[in-house]
Amino acid sequence: MSSIAGFFQPNTIYSKENEFCIKTIHDMAQALIHRGPDEQSFYYFPQGALNQNYLLAGYIPGTFSHKMQPITISHQGNTYTLLFDGFISNPEFLAMELEVRQISTKEMSLEELLLYSYILKGADFIREVRGAFALAVYNEGEKTLYLFRDALGLRPLFYTQKTGALIFASEIKGLFPYPGIDAIVDQEGLTELLALGPARKPGSAIFKGIFEVKPGHYITYTREGLKDNTYHRFEIQEHKDSYEDTLDNISYLLDQSIHGLTPSVMPISSLLSGGLDSSIVTAKLAELNDGTLSTYSLEFDNSKQHFKANAFQPALDAPFVQEMSTHLETKHTIYTCNNQIQLDYLKKSVLAHDLPTMADVDSSYLYFCEKVGKQHKIVFTGECADEIFCGYPWYHSTDGDPKTFPWSADLSPRFNLLNNNLINMLSIEKCVQNAYLDTCSEIGLDGHHTPEEMLHRKTFYLTIRYFMQTLVNRGDRAAATNSMEARVPFAHQSLTEYLFNVPFEMKARNGERKHLLREYATGFLPESIRTRKKSPYPKTYDPGYETLVNQELLRALSKADCPLHAIIDKNKAETFCRQIKDLGRPWYGQLMAGPQLVAYYL
Repeated sequence: MSSIAGFFQPNTIYSKENEFCIKTIHDMAQALIHRGPDEQSFYYFPQGALNQNYLLAGYIPGTFSHKMQPITISHQGNTYTLLFDGFISNPEFLAMELEVRQISTKEMSLEELLLYSYILKGADFIREVRGAFALAVYNEGEKTLYLFRDALGLRPLFYTQKTGALIFASEIKGLFPYPGIDAIVDQEGLTELLALGPARKPGSAIFKGIFEVKPGHYITYTREGLKDNTYHRFEIQEHKDSYEDTLDNISYLLDQSIHGLTPSVMPISSLLSGGLDSSIVTAKLAELNDGTLSTYSLEFDNSKQHFKANAFQPALDAPFVQEMSTHLETKHTIYTCNNQIQLDYLKKSVLAHDLPTMADVDSSYLYFCEKVGKQHKIVFTGECADEIFCGYPWYHSTDGDPKTFPWSADLSPRFNLLNNNLINMLSIEKCVQNAYLDTCSEIGLDGHHTPEEMLHRKTFYLTIRYFMQTLVNRGDRAAATNSMEARVPFAHQSLTEYLFNVPFEMKARNGERKHLLREYATGFLPESIRTRKKSPYPKTYDPGYETLVNQELLRALSKADCPLHAIIDKNKAETFCRQIKDLGRPWYGQLMAGPQLVAYYL
């Protein structure tokens, strides 16, 4: 984990001791210090400045060492500089490519390896890089700045332009210290918050004039301006592997991912929910870990008293957590979250993300990471398994193609509280439809597949580009805010690419959800865990939480200067908050129902 930031003004020459450069880059760095409090470094050049804040726990030891960044190399009369956040899973392959060109990699750091790969191949080098990363490369001879982001969008990277300069940072908050960049949400941004939130369109950052480098894209910036380039697409291919070979390939790729993330300069830990996904990761870590593995889980006050089984959450986690911890002999710690904590951390969660997010689903997770982060700086999670192994209900729906985002197919709950004038002014349905169609156009479906196969691939692609990205962002910001590294073995590019083309019938063989992952777990998980029905990240079922957020919303609306008056109809809110709701049907994903709608607006 680290942060990178900088600015580049190709038509300006700053002096070495320019006060503007020094103050601005230091202010940007300070805004991101939580992502990397262990090392801080700067690089000044005639057209701008660069910074990296580094978290020691973010380094994954291997063949190549770590060096302080920015890294600068002079080669054949030109100078190149690199900033890097993340990890690379195939450095040996990149090294082999350099060795073939008679470039010795024996004494290289990982950062030097990446920069030499760029020097020899140009921007196309990124097509061969695997991992979770955000990269910036400055080519001094060409006066060109490059911003690269990994194919799954596992590391954030935002940018904007101001008076001829390109400004970039790992988080949105890192951009605002640059003079003249303001936090403005215009009609387009507000529409997206209300129509798609807590998701965002790929590339969108909600704030006016601010964007995120899209997954699988890179930005080039020169005197001629900015260009957005695509270097990775999910390619539709015929899946020719047998069922047995498919299982073998998945086992190889998943083992490779877990093993590749396990080397560490610090003790590791695991978030254990007692579900299939986190139990797999925890079991594999327990095999590889020297000594007793530390595990953590989150519970809510009065869970047993108020829990009611439903299609989304069929059982409480606690008994399964205990079973897995006992089975693996882990050192387990349970943290408990109450209603007031969830409410108090709503604001902290927005500050962590710079945007409204998944309400108490995020606030409780931020609290959880704060507690874990005081004990461990490296934590593994089971996130992203449902996205690529098809665990979500919408993968298994028999209702046909919803022709919209399946986790938010019904937009009507989003209108329950909105001001009617705002509803008439904003094109909420159009925003959703345009985002959906734009994303579908990237898939490149052809006429060689059945409608069922086309629908599955479309659902898969929409899920990893939107729903998975929302959860990836959630995990990244919650960990980063607490100066912690979160590692997600299921978010592996080659594994995701492979599963994209595996037929749904094989993924859900005999009607079993996440069948291929359950088969992978045969022999090392207890059967009660291996066959357990999917249960998502926990949330409270205490009706006291709903009462608390309703009271907070009405208290906010009682103030004349509350910004929500421009968005929410007070009469609608009062009626809504008086109703007794059985948590309601989710309006986003599986967890965000009535109380979360109120919390989202708060």
